[in-house]
Amino acid sequence: MAKTTETSTENTANLSNKAMRSSSDVVNFYRFIHDNNLRAEAHKLMEVILKTIKPTKKRGRKSKKTLQ
Repeated sequence: MAKTTETSTENTANLSNKAMRSSSDVVNFYRFIHDNNLRAEAHKLMEVILKTIKPTKKRGRKSKKTLQ
């Protein structure tokens, strides 16, 4: 039963993402970036925004402390 709930949540998120991308404001924004050759600047801004929103995960294990 839980998998059905997770799947429906993912489908809703995908549909809302697609709806957002196809909205007129976003399409106009993409067109503005393309027409004014601002792809490099937009890419740099997106990198900064994504780093701010989602910090990088730490990899590896923490060493266990042993008592002596």
